[in-house]
Amino acid sequence: MINTTNQYNYCLDFFKGFACVFVVFMHCEFPGMTGIAVQTISRFCVPFFFMVSGYFCYKPVVSEGVSKFNDKTRIKKKVIHIAKIILYASLFYLAFVLIQQFFFHNQDFTITWKNLINWIVFNEPKVVAHQYWFLFALLYAYIFYGILESFNLRRFSYVLAAIMFVVYICLAQGAHIVGYKIPNMIYRNWLIEAFPYFMLGHWINENQEHINISNKTLITIIIISTLLCWVERWIMGRDFGVNIVTIPQVFSLFVYGVKNPTHHEGVIQRLGRDCSMLVYILHPAIWHSLDDVYKTLRLSSSTPALYLKPILVLGFSILFALLFNTIVAKVKSLRTAPKTE
Repeated sequence: MINTTNQYNYCLDFFKGFACVFVVFMHCEFPGMTGIAVQTISRFCVPFFFMVSGYFCYKPVVSEGVSKFNDKTRIKKKVIHIAKIILYASLFYLAFVLIQQFFFHNQDFTITWKNLINWIVFNEPKVVAHQYWFLFALLYAYIFYGILESFNLRRFSYVLAAIMFVVYICLAQGAHIVGYKIPNMIYRNWLIEAFPYFMLGHWINENQEHINISNKTLITIIIISTLLCWVERWIMGRDFGVNIVTIPQVFSLFVYGVKNPTHHEGVIQRLGRDCSMLVYILHPAIWHSLDDVYKTLRLSSSTPALYLKPILVLGFSILFALLFNTIVAKVKSLRTAPKTE
C-alpha cells in the first residue's frame, strides 16, 4: 500500500531530474547507435511530466468528511500559472530567434492560416520553439480537466483518458503497421497524448491507497519495459511517438516514486525540483545556438564534437537555469528585506 501522508516527495523530484536530462538528449541526439539507444528510452520523459501535473492537480474539497471534487479556484490558479510560463517562454524564444535572424539570417517568420490552425488545434507551434508544444498541450489539458470537473465528470475523464490511450496507439504505431503515414501532430497533442497521461497521474493520486505493488515488481516492470523500448524501436523504426511499452514503464516509475517519497534525495533530485522546467524552456535556444557555432567552426562533421554537443547543451541549460533561479531569489530577498530609515 502506498503511503498517503503529506510528506514531501523527493523521489518524484529525482525522476523529474532524470527526465529533464533525457528531454535534452532526446532532442539534441548523440550520433550513431548511442543516439538511437538514448533517444529510444527517452520517450518516458514527456508523459512523466504530464503525469506529475495530473498527480498534483488532484486535491479534492472535503465536505462533511467526504472528498467530492477539486477546488475550482485551485484549478484556475494552475491554468493561470502555466499560461504565464507559456507567455514568458514564448517571449524569450521569440527574442532568441530575432537575435538569431540578425546574426545568421536563417529563421522563417512566415505564419500561414494553416500554421495558426495547427498551432491552436494540434499544439504545433510556429516561430516559438517546436518543443514548446508540451506547454500548450499542458495548458489545454488543465483547461479541459477544469471544465470536466466543473460538471463532476471525473469518471468520464478516466474513461476518456483510457480511450485516448487506444486512439494514440492506433494513430501512431497502428497506422504505421498498415502502411499509413499520419503527421505526428494528429496524435501528439493536448487531447490524445497530454490528457490521458495527465489523468493517469491524477488516478494514481486518487487511488494510491489501493495500489499494492511491491518495489521489486515495479523495478522489474521498469527494467523489462525499458528493454522492450529498444525492441519496439527495432520493429517500428524511428519516431512514432511514445512507445507502447512506455505506458507500463512510466506507470511503474511513477508508482515507485509515489511509494518511496524519501528515496533519492540529492543533486539530481534538486535538479528536478528547481530546474526541470527551466531546462526544458532554455535548451532549444542553447541547442540551436550551438548548431550555429558548430557550423561556423566547421565542427558539424566531427564525431567527438557531436558526442560533446548534447552534454554541452545540458550543461549550459542547467547553468543558466541555476543562474536564473539565483537572480530571482536575490530580487525576492531585496523586495522582502525590511526598509531602514
